[in-house]
Amino acid sequence: MVKTTNFNFTGNIHVQTMERQCGIFIGEQNTAIGWSAHGKQNNVIGTIGGRSNVLYRNISILIDPDVVDTPIDDRDIHIALDQSNDESNTTNLNLNSVNVNSMQPSSTVFVGKGLVNGIDANQKQNANHANINGNHNRLMNNVNLNNDQDQVDAIMDDRDIKITNIEKE
Repeated sequence: MVKTTNFNFTGNIHVQTMERQCGIFIGEQNTAIGWSAHGKQNNVIGTIGGRSNVLYRNISILIDPDVVDTPIDDRDIHIALDQSNDESNTTNLNLNSVNVNSMQPSSTVFVGKGLVNGIDANQKQNANHANINGNHNRLMNNVNLNNDQDQVDAIMDDRDIKITNIEKE
């Protein structure tokens, strides 16, 4: 039973934007079990990033008078099985830096051994303009209207059985 692990991270992590249900995992062994992110989001304008953005004389109207809006049924069953690993294992990893410009919903960056089970990201979203990223964006004299007149909106039935086999070193 020979186990050798050499993990060397001496650099920087640069992340511009991360949306819902995102993760950056750095290490010898990363385990994430049972992630869930469910929701309903109404945005007018949304997220603005960068420098020197101009929002001038905007009129944004979002009307969302649903009778039933975004019912979520998320009764997950997560089962994690731990397994011992007696095999020879050699890991050599040298990393200077990690650069991430944009992570959209349900995105991950793994450096090293990673195991993710049960990642869910269900969402209903009304947005005028949503994300605005970058430099020197100009939004001038805009009129936005988002009218969502559904009787029942975004039904999410996400009942899962998720079984994970985790190897322990």
